Order: sequence, then C-alpha cells, then structure tokens
Amino acid sequence: MSDVLVVANRKGGTAKTTTVVNLAYALSERGARVLVIDLDNQGHVEFGFSAGDAQSNQLTMPDWLSSFEEFKGVFCYSDNIQLVLAHTNSAFDESAYKLDRFSSMFDAISSTNQFDIILVDTPPTLGPRLLSALAGANKIVIPAEPTPLASDGVNKLLNACMKAIQNKHFRATTIDILPVMVDGKLRIHRQTLGLWQQKFGAGRILPAIRRNVKVAEAFAVHLPVFEYAPLSAGAEDYRCLCDRLFS
Repeated sequence: MSDVLVVANRKGGTAKTTTVVNLAYALSERGARVLVIDLDNQGHVEFGFSAGDAQSNQLTMPDWLSSFEEFKGVFCYSDNIQLVLAHTNSAFDESAYKLDRFSSMFDAISSTNQFDIILVDTPPTLGPRLLSALAGANKIVIPAEPTPLASDGVNKLLNACMKAIQNKHFRATTIDILPVMVDGKLRIHRQTLGLWQQKFGAGRILPAIRRNVKVAEAFAVHLPVFEYAPLSAGAEDYRCLCDRLFS
C-alpha cells in the first residue's frame, strides 16, 4: 500500500507547495516512486516542477483519474516523480463532493503498485476538496510559521482532524506540525516553538525548516532546492524532514 501524506493549512503562504515539491525530490533521491497530486486550482505544484508548459500530448489520463474532472492529466517529471496536474483558473462545483471522494482515488492508485508514496498539496480553504483529501490521508502535516496568529489556525485544524479521526471519518494515523520559515534569532519564533511543544507534545513537532532564501530562489526558477542549491540550509532541512517522516 502507498503512504498518503496530505500537507494542509487553511491559510495561504505557509509553504505547503514548497514542502510538497521538496519532499517529493528528497524521496526520489532515496529511490522512492512518488506521485504528487495538486488539489489547488492555482496550480503552483507544476510551477515548482517546471511542468507549467507541459503540452497536452505529454499528459496521460490513467483509469484511476479519468472520472475526476478537477485534473487535466498526469505529467512524468522524472523516473521517480509523476505529477497529477490540476486545472487552473477553473471553478468546479464541489457541493456534491462526498467525504470519501479522494479516499477512493488514493486506494485505486495504491492498488496499481506504481507508487510508494502519494504527496498531496491542498487549497488553503476548509472546503469539500480539502476535507476529502484529509479523510483519505494516513499522514497529515500542518506547516506553519511559529507565530501566535498562526498558532490559532494550527490549533483549530489539528483539533478538527483529531475529532474526525476519533469519529472514524478520517483514517490518518499521524498528524504532525511542521515549523517553517523559522528564524532562531527571533524571540517570538523561539517562544512559539516552546509553546507548541508544551501544548501539542514535542513528538508531534517535526524538524524545523529554517528561513532560507535559496528555497524561494529555487521555486522562482521552477526547481527543487536540491537541484538549485544542494548544499544550502534549505536542502539540509528538507532532507532531515524526509528522514523523520519516512525513516
């Protein structure tokens, strides 16, 4: 069975897409077969992988995707990374979404034995699309900058997920918090990280992703940080995160 990791936060600008892109590459370095699914119709995943110019003849439509109109097809980025690209600038009626909509898709993908890990990037709104993705995950990661304002959103999403798991609506076995854009010199960051450890438990706090300009520069030129600046702090941090999540 494939691991299904969903990266989620109800707020934009929390490095969800950056985390998905760089985790995918770190996993592929280890020989894992990775499928990245973009559920956000902003389409930023393809931007991070230089897939934005993919032509229709470069996309495939496997059976497990054919009934999902949210997506335009699968793009093969490398031998070990494939991307499910979302339609951009298009609105789909989500009112008829069922909670298990993406659970069934994840299960169908897993049954093909083509992928070891499915990474899912999600929209920054707690709508049917995000809820359905969370329901199908077996791992959930909530990235957030360690500030008091972000803490409120983390707390609400974490509590909602825990309640859904208790009520058997979600099937995740782990929910972790990923500190991102961390500057150890900032007292507010240090204080907030300490509060997170006290409130949520140190075991739920993942290794921090430090604030590093190379990560942003890499995304700007459509590359994972490992290709753009392999010796940077950003590359080191995402490798550590990969080790923690998939040791």
